Amino acid sequence: MFYRAPGRAVCADVIPLFDENEFKLFYLRDYRDIEADGEGCPWCLLRTSNLVDYRDEGEVLVRGKKEEQDLYVFTGSCIKVNGEYIIYYTGHNPHLRKQGLPEQKILRATSKDALHWVKDKNFCFAAPEGFEIHDFRDPFVYFDEEKKRYGMLIAGRLKNDNPVDTKGVTLVAYSDDLDKWTLDKKPFYAPNAYFTHECPDLFKMGEWWYLAFSEFTDKILTTYRMSKSIDGPWITPKVNTFDGHAFYAAKSASDGKRRIMFGWNCIRNGEKDEAPWQWGGTIIPHELVQGKDGTLWVRCPDEVRNSYSVNIPLAENAYTLGGDGRKTVMLGASPENFKLELKFTAREEGGDFGVILRESGNQNEYYSVKFEPKHNRLAFDRHPRFDSTLHFNAGTERYCPIKAGEENSLLIIAEGSVLEVYVNDKVAMSERMFDFKEGNFGIYTHNTTVGFNDIKIYSK
Repeated sequence: MFYRAPGRAVCADVIPLFDENEFKLFYLRDYRDIEADGEGCPWCLLRTSNLVDYRDEGEVLVRGKKEEQDLYVFTGSCIKVNGEYIIYYTGHNPHLRKQGLPEQKILRATSKDALHWVKDKNFCFAAPEGFEIHDFRDPFVYFDEEKKRYGMLIAGRLKNDNPVDTKGVTLVAYSDDLDKWTLDKKPFYAPNAYFTHECPDLFKMGEWWYLAFSEFTDKILTTYRMSKSIDGPWITPKVNTFDGHAFYAAKSASDGKRRIMFGWNCIRNGEKDEAPWQWGGTIIPHELVQGKDGTLWVRCPDEVRNSYSVNIPLAENAYTLGGDGRKTVMLGASPENFKLELKFTAREEGGDFGVILRESGNQNEYYSVKFEPKHNRLAFDRHPRFDSTLHFNAGTERYCPIKAGEENSLLIIAEGSVLEVYVNDKVAMSERMFDFKEGNFGIYTHNTTVGFNDIKIYSK
């Protein structure tokens, strides 16, 4: 259901387009093994009409040769104009830097069927004077209804004496014909906070405009800003993220009824729990929901939720646990792939509580999804921890306020190593579970009292 490229490869940045009643998901395929697969990165095409079943068409925008600009076909965008598909993409070649040439330029390709592409050898858009020539990438092309012209957002970097990690800007260029582009001297967004703003995405919902991008300087995740005008000023909401550290380079597309954001749940080196995070992984769809104040929430798409429909009977489906110390109830074995749903009500806002996953049978090895109301925190944990000085093992946490006396809903989907958590159709948290592949599940409380009810677990 959650898609990963076959073999050793992983899926990286997704470029979504809704067209002909399906999501066309172009994605960067990283083969991981240069000796076996050759150097470079192409775009592949993934097609789905239901966010559950995928058809991979393989490479469609092929990588160039070692001496060409687009040895690595990196992120861009795809639009459809008068029946023709147009891709603007990043041509990346680290070997060119050694020759004093720009490592990155924006290139173009066209197609009649989204499968067979012709690269436009005459089109090239490079960073002008005043900007870093090796960081000019990730073009996002849109049509500005108000100005009646096309815009192109670009992830760029200022060339000045500011600290290295604060030069990142979102640039904008304009065109009347999709051929000649003029870069606006004023950045579209310049917070002086990040190395660069990767994979920019711009969309409107209701009366609000949203600018999304990914940063690897601070939290290393996908973030967003909002404004009543496409020209800003851009507001940073209190919760300005869609997910946590394990959901990156996310971009969105609308099917006319809802907006789906596609990012990748990253893998770890060697696919081990204790290893560092790596680039690329498995494609995850999140549905965006707009709050009354314009802020964005995240929920699980119905198709994904409903794909697990075989109920696994439980002896009981309601418990109240609490008091001093730790209380645990194990509920039975879970399949490797499952959906778990329950509701919970915290009696007070101290302590912590949550769900135990893939427990070994002696409670010495397991994962947990834990709530810490006094810190407004949802986090992922693992026992035993690799570092006993940490208050939770994994680097993933989400802002998730839980008020005493209020009922909340929890949805957990596990598929292989992928873990997706949704709370109240508002908060999402992606994670990975590599080391423990099966086991029991249960609930627990620690120095607090919580009522758990309507507990249900499903397989496919």
